[in-house]
Amino acid sequence: MLFDDAGRMITPMAVGWLVLILTDSPLWVGISAGVAGLGLTLFSPIAGVLVDRYNRRYLLFVTLVGQMACALVMGILVHTNNVSIVSVLLLAFIMGLNGATRYSSVSALTLDLVGRSNLLKGVAANFFSMTIMGVVAPVAGGWIIRSLGVPYAYYLIVGASLVSLVILMNLKGIKAPEKELSSHVEDLIEGAKFVFNTPIVRMLILAILVSETFGWAVESMLPVIARDELSLGPEGLGYLMSAGAFGAVIPSIIISVVPDIKNKGMLMFIGLVCFGSGLVLFALSKQLYSSLLFIAFTMGSATVYESALSTLLQTSVPSNMRGRVLSFQTFSWGFSGMAGFHAGAIAAFFSAPVAVAAGGVIVLLNGLRIGKKLILLARDSQRSVSSRLDS
Repeated sequence: MLFDDAGRMITPMAVGWLVLILTDSPLWVGISAGVAGLGLTLFSPIAGVLVDRYNRRYLLFVTLVGQMACALVMGILVHTNNVSIVSVLLLAFIMGLNGATRYSSVSALTLDLVGRSNLLKGVAANFFSMTIMGVVAPVAGGWIIRSLGVPYAYYLIVGASLVSLVILMNLKGIKAPEKELSSHVEDLIEGAKFVFNTPIVRMLILAILVSETFGWAVESMLPVIARDELSLGPEGLGYLMSAGAFGAVIPSIIISVVPDIKNKGMLMFIGLVCFGSGLVLFALSKQLYSSLLFIAFTMGSATVYESALSTLLQTSVPSNMRGRVLSFQTFSWGFSGMAGFHAGAIAAFFSAPVAVAAGGVIVLLNGLRIGKKLILLARDSQRSVSSRLDS
């Protein structure tokens, strides 16, 4: 996933900077992120059914081909000066649809490969892959955009996806889930009922929704903050994105190597509170170095809460339901892109820092609100899982 993650890290950077060039509008930057999130959200429930029915390796293969095709088309359109805001939005939506299956497949494959007892470490290892490329890829992308132009950033995405595709072909031993006798629609309804009727799963999904909708608005606003608040070019945007990824590397390494952390609810609570606080601090910063420090702290905190949350979610559901439940997590991730809709509007009327700070306050308050219940429910879930494994 290292190479696939490289392409995914460059994508929002290339799209955001391209939209700024085309429109010079924070609102359109937010809309472009929102459209991608909308595609991700709409297709996620269907992706969950596919992941529970078909070989996850093959599904991942198809999504990589789709990602390459979209990036190649965008690169050619920009290179030939035929790009428009409509084509950017359309391809962003298609890449969002494609990402829905990609995220759900990778999440389900993690448990397939490492097992339940090592899942927290496996999830953290996935974050490590993402964050390592998050450090390197934005710097490379910023240099490429400044020196060669936006289309070459898209060509880099094509190349990274191709390498990932070739490596994925060598992954063996992944079997398709057992065939279900029910229809796809029945599977979809059953998954939705399970999510809404299982207290810990319902609470975790709602926690993701709040964090993605309000906290991750920072992603869509980074190009605007870099250019308008910190007076940076595309390379400076790359430094901000790399600093955030570097901050996420540290907790992902720690979680990967330390003995299993029993109360993952407490871990998630700490991560949520620090994530919200970090967003406010980043929004208030007016200097490059303090901004780099605060974005690193913010993304590191996000890694902590997301690692704990993903582990709690997967260990709280039966194997035959895992893909559909994880698709609701992917469904929630789509709201991080759609946050661009309201963040872009707030930035247009006020400023991008106001949009980011408001989201951080909401995340912080929600973390404090659910903290006690989260810790208790996570503890009960851990006991239930231990009893089930003993049996």
